[in-house]
Amino acid sequence: MSIFKLQQFSVKQTTSGMKVCSDSLLFGAVIPVIKARRALDIGTGTGILSLMLAQKGHEDIDCSLHSITAVELMQEAALEAQDNFQNSPWPDQLEVIQQDIQQFSRDHKNKNNDGYDLIISNPPFFVDQSKTSNDKPLRHVARHSDHLSFKDLCQSMDRLLTESGSVYLLLPLISIADLCTAALDIGLQLIEQIDIAESADHPVKVSILHLVRKSTLDKREISHTRLNKFTLPNVHSDEVQNLLGPFLLRYL
Repeated sequence: MSIFKLQQFSVKQTTSGMKVCSDSLLFGAVIPVIKARRALDIGTGTGILSLMLAQKGHEDIDCSLHSITAVELMQEAALEAQDNFQNSPWPDQLEVIQQDIQQFSRDHKNKNNDGYDLIISNPPFFVDQSKTSNDKPLRHVARHSDHLSFKDLCQSMDRLLTESGSVYLLLPLISIADLCTAALDIGLQLIEQIDIAESADHPVKVSILHLVRKSTLDKREISHTRLNKFTLPNVHSDEVQNLLGPFLLRYL
């Protein structure tokens, strides 16, 4: 059994298609929770991002985050996320729903349920590139957009996001233009991009994107910054240490 241990919780990652990685940890650490009451994690996998949000919400006395819903298509991953939630310090705050996000969003809208102030996702992003081998079906679903196109993702987020809510996505550089085009078509605008690289000498491969409803925007330029993970081999940059300090065992 593969278990990733953090300071306040552990993540079992035996059956989920995608394991915990440094990019996902940074993504979870960057996402602000201060203004959110209800959060939604699309394609939760092991549940690592939801768990990080829950920890951050409990550590900030000014935060009003009281519920985190994690939607996961694959039954195996959903069951694993549920185990991780139940074994965490915040089981009452976390909920897993095993369903595709398209149907979940339609059901949610039809029932006139309250929207989500914060939507996060590390979505499937490959269309034709680098096909994952067929003997790893869970990893294939997690990486490839066969079951969730960018258009479907954006339409689902449009049904679920509150008028003043925020969306945070983690995507490889090659997919950002396609995602932003699909987002603009339904009225979501990119306002912040944080590029992540191994070091100052390495190229950027993935980015954190922050989107909001276009109707809420004044005219402003997109904030575009860069986050380098390491200054030396196995030595995190100061910024990364500050972000991951509350989570990784090495910083206890």
